[in-house]
Amino acid sequence: MVDHVIKRLCATVFFLALALPATGAGPAYKLTASLPLGSPDRWDYVVFDPATQRVYIAHENAVTVVDATTLSITGQLDGLNGAHGTAPVPALGKVFADSGKDGTVTDYDARTFAAHATIKAVGDADGMIYDPASSQVVVLGGDAAAAGFIDPRTDQLSATLPLGGSPEGVAVDGEGKMFVALADRDQVAVVDTRARRVLARWKLPGCHDPHGAALDARSGRLFISCPAGQMAVIDTGNGRQTALLPIGKGSDSAAFDPSRHLALSGDGDGTLGIVAETAAGVRSLGTVPTMPGARTMAVDPENGRVFLVTASVAGTKPPKTAGGRPRLTFVPGTLRLLVYTPERPAR
Repeated sequence: MVDHVIKRLCATVFFLALALPATGAGPAYKLTASLPLGSPDRWDYVVFDPATQRVYIAHENAVTVVDATTLSITGQLDGLNGAHGTAPVPALGKVFADSGKDGTVTDYDARTFAAHATIKAVGDADGMIYDPASSQVVVLGGDAAAAGFIDPRTDQLSATLPLGGSPEGVAVDGEGKMFVALADRDQVAVVDTRARRVLARWKLPGCHDPHGAALDARSGRLFISCPAGQMAVIDTGNGRQTALLPIGKGSDSAAFDPSRHLALSGDGDGTLGIVAETAAGVRSLGTVPTMPGARTMAVDPENGRVFLVTASVAGTKPPKTAGGRPRLTFVPGTLRLLVYTPERPAR
């Protein structure tokens, strides 16, 4: 009976997502595409590469590659063991993907998707990012509480940096600074990517277990999404938290849309959280209904399209810890990429 009710609720949310605008005064988004990705269904990061117009979706033992222009699957990065992060390096014609269970990173040919090399990196390899300022691929290890720095030209691990906490979301400013959410410390670690050292650790009052990280380098604002339903806003000039605004619950990712000056969060409760930059500062614009479980996302900075991933809900499991939230279970083989498009162009 419970499963039947859950399925009906999920169907209702799906149709609302097609029709409803944002619940606040913000922009409206419309579900414009839903692309089946197939098994396996245990997914993690969604990465958009503007240079190649590709979306990379990590799920279990592979990364599915989607052409964002045609919204069709163009290939797959195979042979992974616990796929989490992806870091495209288009200038070298490469894309890097990690295996969390092995603590390794694999270098793939971005054209043929053939694997070139496998690099021993950090334990529990998770999120990844390419830092253009230092020309390094950075892989974050959750259990290792460290960052591994890889030279993408030589496929060599150059250094390992202890972070002092378990890393989740990451953003770089293009000038040599990297901002890493430390989930078990309720902090942000600020890293000098050229010197490969931690410059500072900023506290996040009111934000427990921070996950998503998005940056507007131009305004000097860092946005950190918190699973309990908040987005923290930090001044990157002094590390001070300037706002803590409401979003949906269960966030695992954040992204910034520079054309619309919006910080977005992918929320597992089936919402897209929206925080806007205004002349007076920042404010919450409410949420847009999406689909339950759609907690990881990426945004196309040119047109504002939002890419989310989830699967059809089968039911729920009890919380892992007392007082925790019930966990969704999903129907095997129903993983799909959802594309939400702003209904109005950027001003």
